Amino acid sequence: MADRRLRFTVQDDQGVSHPGELVIVRAWRPDLELNPNVACTIVLAQQPLAADSPPPGASNVVVCAPARPVRLPAAVAEAAVAYQAGGAPAAPPLRLSRQALAAYAGGALLAAQPLSVGSREVFGEGARSPRLEPLIQDLLAASRRADACWRELDRLLSWPHPPAQAARPERLRARLREALLRMPPTWPDLPGRDVIPRLHDIAAGAPPETVAASPAALADDVASLRCFTERPEAAEELAAMRAYLEGADPGPQLRRLLVDHATTRQRLSFVTLLSEPHQLDGMRAAYEIFRADYIATYLEHHGRYWRAFARFRIVLDEAALTAQALARLNTLRALGRPVGEPALDAYERLARDRRACGVRELESTLRERPDCPDCQITMEDGVPSEEGEELRRRLGAALARQQARLASEAVRRILARGGEPIERFLQIVQASDLAGLAQVLDDKLLAFLRDLLAQPVSPAPLALDLLQELVRAHPTVSEEQVEAVTQTLRQLLSELLTSQRVADPSQPAAVRLASVLPPPPPPP
Repeated sequence: MADRRLRFTVQDDQGVSHPGELVIVRAWRPDLELNPNVACTIVLAQQPLAADSPPPGASNVVVCAPARPVRLPAAVAEAAVAYQAGGAPAAPPLRLSRQALAAYAGGALLAAQPLSVGSREVFGEGARSPRLEPLIQDLLAASRRADACWRELDRLLSWPHPPAQAARPERLRARLREALLRMPPTWPDLPGRDVIPRLHDIAAGAPPETVAASPAALADDVASLRCFTERPEAAEELAAMRAYLEGADPGPQLRRLLVDHATTRQRLSFVTLLSEPHQLDGMRAAYEIFRADYIATYLEHHGRYWRAFARFRIVLDEAALTAQALARLNTLRALGRPVGEPALDAYERLARDRRACGVRELESTLRERPDCPDCQITMEDGVPSEEGEELRRRLGAALARQQARLASEAVRRILARGGEPIERFLQIVQASDLAGLAQVLDDKLLAFLRDLLAQPVSPAPLALDLLQELVRAHPTVSEEQVEAVTQTLRQLLSELLTSQRVADPSQPAAVRLASVLPPPPPPP
């Protein structure tokens, strides 16, 4: 089936009219011939996109594809229509059946750049016809970016001669390829700037508005290419100044220095160096003023940081014994699940690689690089003093919890066997002395506690009697007898508790089912 084309007129928010075109095709193909004289093109495919479908080569083109094949009628609103970007159209350019709208709503939009809307917003949610206004707005904006990029490319490649009245993309790509051939054999390292790969992509056919971050960024790329080709010494000096600025980010807190950084960065322009080479002295002066201010500010921040770090180090050292004792107690399975593990992890993170900076003559070094070569702190780095204090509190609370577990009645009674280390340990546990506990809890005492807590328990004589009564009543237990066994056990326990209350009303009734085995005899 032959392509069908519907022309329409687009009016932007400034009242300027632009021609547009809607193209209906059976399936999207990258070699589709598009009208180069329109501001935007909407391609309506009747087949879903293939998995490897390439996007359109121009940023002012969008492909609308359905989730499943559709068949559009032979005649689709053939009258010319006018669109006003941002407002309601005078008449819809086409009407589709509900089935077709649903298919397109579940389909995809394919474009060279990200769009502000999705297929469901254009074709779904009760629409009687596609809502093309957002797409047209995106495509008009892309067209404006493309025009601006081509104009900047023409201006920088033509300097000092005036650019052509109309930028011709193919001619400009050929001129860009010629400029790249004159590129110096060694290209400097511009931080964060893959200049040459980007320019090669444009020269090979990529739309400049999809490659460059902005028309201004593209202009700087082309200007840097020409400067390194025609004024290599000045270009290298400017590149070095810009590299320093890239690393000398003052952060959002230092507003005055942040403004100076942005102003200086704006002045250090390859476009300015190309068109006004005499401005290099002014660029150098602005750079030196900023660098001197930055160095003084960095030195003050560096000294303040490490003074605060010395205090922070004391906090971490005070927390070290607590963290060590907590980690040791957490290895005793008899105390239950480990506690304070997030606090221990945080301690390990804060204590790791925390050494003081060893640089002495930092000021002269900062003239060559924007940070300390030893600690490499930035203007935004700060010592986590509040986090350290909070961590010390959390570790102490977790250790107190483990101490409370150790201070249970059974453990205290068994530990009362004596011995100077054990007696000291008991005094510390009973007095809730966390600092003392952290100091005496060495490997030897920890091994003793592990063996102690691992000793088995034995049933009390009363428990054995109770079990015998239960066995006599229920020699075997099936699933049907579980309730009966439970009822018998409840009755036996109730009788024991009642007899204890009668024998001694002053004491609370309780049935002790287990007793701790005595310690094993000492080895011969």
